[in-house]
Amino acid sequence: MISKLPTSPRASGRPGPRRGWLLVATLAVTETTSYGVLTYAFGVFLLPMQHDLGWSRTALTGAYSLAIILSGVAAIPVGRWLDRHGARALMTAGSVAATALVLAWAHVTDLGAFYAIWAGIGVVMAAVLYEPAFAVIASWFRDSAERTRALLALTVVAGFASVIYVPLAGWLVQTQGWRDALVALAVLLVPLTVLPNATLPGRRPDHLQRQPGQEPATPPATSRPDDVPLDRALRDQTLWWLAAGFFAATLATSTVTVHLVAYLREQ
Repeated sequence: MISKLPTSPRASGRPGPRRGWLLVATLAVTETTSYGVLTYAFGVFLLPMQHDLGWSRTALTGAYSLAIILSGVAAIPVGRWLDRHGARALMTAGSVAATALVLAWAHVTDLGAFYAIWAGIGVVMAAVLYEPAFAVIASWFRDSAERTRALLALTVVAGFASVIYVPLAGWLVQTQGWRDALVALAVLLVPLTVLPNATLPGRRPDHLQRQPGQEPATPPATSRPDDVPLDRALRDQTLWWLAAGFFAATLATSTVTVHLVAYLREQ
């Protein structure tokens, strides 16, 4: 009797663990930079823009609020795209758009154009921040424990975005002025987000490393509950309590993030 030899990840059509963790490292770099430039840096530029352009702080932060709202709206089509096509094209195009929008921000002189730019950045946020990155990790790692470690690693590393980019943006503003500082940050987006995102898998991992004619690998078994119809979910108080909790937490953290630098400088 001949025992069956174990097959390698490549032979079985499954992506290897090394490639999965390389994916985590890639996303850690892109997420740290995307969050640093598109969200945390705004608070650093608030006072310089207010003094130079003469716009009120309310008008300036209103554009940021618009971006947050649009990022939530855009998350629905983004999720559908990820399910069908994977992350590479979406996140790469989002990073290219982010670079162009930050460059446009650096040259803005009109309040209406400023709002249009930040409306675009809001859509870009949905395409490049945590949500699509988490979807990539969750679909790649089959083992739940490994998936949890991967998501934790990505979150911890990208959590240093404010620690890195707030001081960096502040130094750039002091040495170059806020417009040239934005140009410098836009340049950083190219090697740290556009190029790495271009290496992401173009399709879901079940279709990777598969020989012609080979069936896709069996998707991992999960313990998630059955899908809940939308009308039933909307009638469930638990959903609304969760939404209210997330809204309150996001409101508090976003308010501190946007206004902290300006507040400290005024004090």
